[in-house]
Formats: sequence, structure tokens, C-alpha cells
Amino acid sequence: MSEKHDPYDHDPADAEWVKSPFSGDGNGDCVIISRFDNGDVWVGDDKNPNRPHLAFDQAEWTAFVQAIETRDPRFTA
Repeated sequence: MSEKHDPYDHDPADAEWVKSPFSGDGNGDCVIISRFDNGDVWVGDDKNPNRPHLAFDQAEWTAFVQAIETRDPRFTA
């Protein structure tokens, strides 16, 4: 069994941040994301770009997005 790679293991200089389509309307409460060629995704905060980001591998990101799209009750207020 191969060891799982670390989705944080990218050079921050390679991150190309874009506003997530799931964010608000630009009033400073936007989530930004950066996608990498291997499928990893970083998630950050545009109000505080120096704050540590979250990192997901491709399978984790896919599961997260699917949970939101299906309105999984664990992700609703």
C-alpha cells in the first residue's frame, strides 16, 4: 500500500488564487481557492491571505463539493 501524499506539499509561489464560485458577492467574505495539476486544492480567506490555508487532495475535495451540492445536513446551519 502506498503512502498518501501531503496536499500541503506545494510551493506557495505556485498557488494561483481565484475567488470560489461558492463565495459571496465581493463584500470581503470570499473564499479563494488554488488548484494544482495533481488535483490538490488549497482553500484560503481573501480578507486574510496570510492566514494558514486548508489543503485537500483530489478525493477529499470531490467528497466535500459533492456534500455541498447534495445539501448534506452536516454542512447546513
